[in-house]
Amino acid sequence: MAVNAAYAAYAAYAALAIGTYATVQSSRQSAANAEAQADQAALDAQTERSAAVVQAERIRKLARLQNSEANAALAASGVDIGEGTPININREITQNAEEDAALTIFGGANRAQRLNTESSNYRMAGSQAKTSGYMQAGANLISSGAQAYSGWKSSLNTQGQSTALTNNPAYVRNM
Repeated sequence: MAVNAAYAAYAAYAALAIGTYATVQSSRQSAANAEAQADQAALDAQTERSAAVVQAERIRKLARLQNSEANAALAASGVDIGEGTPININREITQNAEEDAALTIFGGANRAQRLNTESSNYRMAGSQAKTSGYMQAGANLISSGAQAYSGWKSSLNTQGQSTALTNNPAYVRNM
């Protein structure tokens, strides 16, 4: 009987060790996944900023092209492009393009900021998952230790002897 109790105790300790290890590993994996998501969100933020700058430059380039086309059309019709209405037309085209370019850059910066916030949130979630896993593993160890102590304590009689010993027919006969 004592041998069976020892095997049961070893099995319980093995289960505890495996369960604790699995809990810690799971929390580490969750943290690693969150870190990967955070890195991806940070890269997406950089991409948004870069894409906004590229788009803004494209808008400016199109404005220069539109200015050139307007100047060519006005010159072809005999208008002096160095004064008056042609200058106002070019100024308006340029101002509109710069406004569109600035809004594009601000929009990209705004999207990038949201992605950076998302990245920070992923990192925090990963840290919390790891901490939670360690806390759960610690709680499992304490709980199992308490159960083992309780089981050991209840298996002893009032003289501190094992119930296996006091229930042994040879022991009872010799009393």
